[in-house]
Amino acid sequence: MAKPKQNTERINIFLPPDLLESLKDEANKKGTNVSSLIRMILIEREENKK
Repeated sequence: MAKPKQNTERINIFLPPDLLESLKDEANKKGTNVSSLIRMILIEREENKK
């Protein structure tokens, strides 16, 4: 099992199946996984707030 990234916390979220499928498709196109894609989206969102 992979080690957790330092300075991170695990959370659980519930998504509608159609949204999850959309995220899986986008992640696959970008060559990443859903978790990393969501992390990238949230980091970008936070940077745009500044």
